[in-house]
Amino acid sequence: MRIQVEFSRACHPLENQLVKQVLEHASNRSISVYIVGGYVRDGIKPLGNASSGQSSIDSLKKRDVDFAVAGGSAFLFAKDLSNHLRGHFVALDETNDTARVVLDDGSILDFAGCEGGSIETDLKRRDFTVNALAWDPAFPNEVLDLCDGITDLKNKKIRAVSKQSFAQDPLRILRTFRFANQLNADIDSTTLIWVRELVDGLKTVAPERINYELFESLSGPAAGKLTDQLAETGVLEAIFPELVETRRVTANSYHHLGLFEHSTITVTELDGRMDALPEWLRESAARELSYGVSRLAATRLACILHDIGKPGTWEITPEGRHTFVAHDKLGAEMSVVIGDRMRWSRPVERLITRLVELHLRPGQLFHQGPPTARALNRFYRAVGDDFAELMMVAYADLGATRGAGLSGSNRDTLEAGLASLISGFENFVAEVRHQKPLLSGHDIMVLLELPSGPLVGEILKALEEARDLKEVEDRSQAEAFVRNLYAQKYSK
Repeated sequence: MRIQVEFSRACHPLENQLVKQVLEHASNRSISVYIVGGYVRDGIKPLGNASSGQSSIDSLKKRDVDFAVAGGSAFLFAKDLSNHLRGHFVALDETNDTARVVLDDGSILDFAGCEGGSIETDLKRRDFTVNALAWDPAFPNEVLDLCDGITDLKNKKIRAVSKQSFAQDPLRILRTFRFANQLNADIDSTTLIWVRELVDGLKTVAPERINYELFESLSGPAAGKLTDQLAETGVLEAIFPELVETRRVTANSYHHLGLFEHSTITVTELDGRMDALPEWLRESAARELSYGVSRLAATRLACILHDIGKPGTWEITPEGRHTFVAHDKLGAEMSVVIGDRMRWSRPVERLITRLVELHLRPGQLFHQGPPTARALNRFYRAVGDDFAELMMVAYADLGATRGAGLSGSNRDTLEAGLASLISGFENFVAEVRHQKPLLSGHDIMVLLELPSGPLVGEILKALEEARDLKEVEDRSQAEAFVRNLYAQKYSK
């Protein structure tokens, strides 16, 4: 079915000079080409409740276009076109007739042969109805829509074209949630049933492909809702089998939920807290951590994984008390293993592992009353640039912990303590972090006639702490402090 549509301003395919060059080249070789997928979907002027045209404008700026090719080889056409446009040819999969042309201005043109030989058959084999749209240059103001994708786009609904599409490429199971995030849409109930039935297929997908879809799903404002669905459908456990064991750990005096539910609801709890957090803290989390991964997306995954060490450390005392001694340390070790298996970039693995390892630290500061200035100083220095993200994990953990043992005044005290850590860190940064050191490592080596080594670092750290606490204020006092510390603690 062809449907009359209106494209957003500057988003009509014929307004794209690069598209016009591709069409002319195809016409000269008697090959039919169609634009499919995101470029068409995002270019259509918003309908009813559909999203704004901003994504279409962004898509146009990126100049990424997917073409379906009929009446010839997409692979050979792309190769010929790359020579014509003086671009770079990328052979994606000659057997499956897919190739890419990359131009010097950053434009990316993807070409794939029509499955089944026709554009109609090709569209019926695509992943979601909102992606099963094609623009035919012979009908420039219409879109070929055989799966009712325009209606789903209008109603903000992510619906799989068929159950078979998930079996053909199990990554589409996870892509369901990415598109729900990207288009701010709900997932069709039948599609969720198919996800549950075929979720084990994700275990066969390369981790690099999973990472993009997962972190993208965790990046938007509806991350909590999507995380709940990722948990309910078994997707999280298919990707992270470490979570399977968390289902064994039952609710207790502090936790009103079993451990699996406690872990997964943390993202929803964090979402509910975000607007109340200081702007500088939210801005820190929004920064890019690694290509395509924000610090916030990694933090949300750390929330989900923060207690993976508990099943391996779980004990119940004769009095019925549940204990998880050193589960933070075990969890950090497990996070490293997960990072290696998932082939996370080093920054992503480092942040998630640190957040899992440190997630108890904010609350522990208040276990025996208000922390001392020295304890706060050591905490701020130890956490450093990961402070914002750690506080997000702490708040998410607190929100997901509502047992009788953490209620009333106990809860109020911890809430006030976490808030004081945030205001205290702002003062710490303003007054302390950017001060020039009174002595360098080289100065200490000369002063104490020491070789380079860990001891020099320990002394420097002690000196920084003394300065933060205003026990040392100038160079002469620093030298005296270092000599005295070395004589009392290290000289023997």
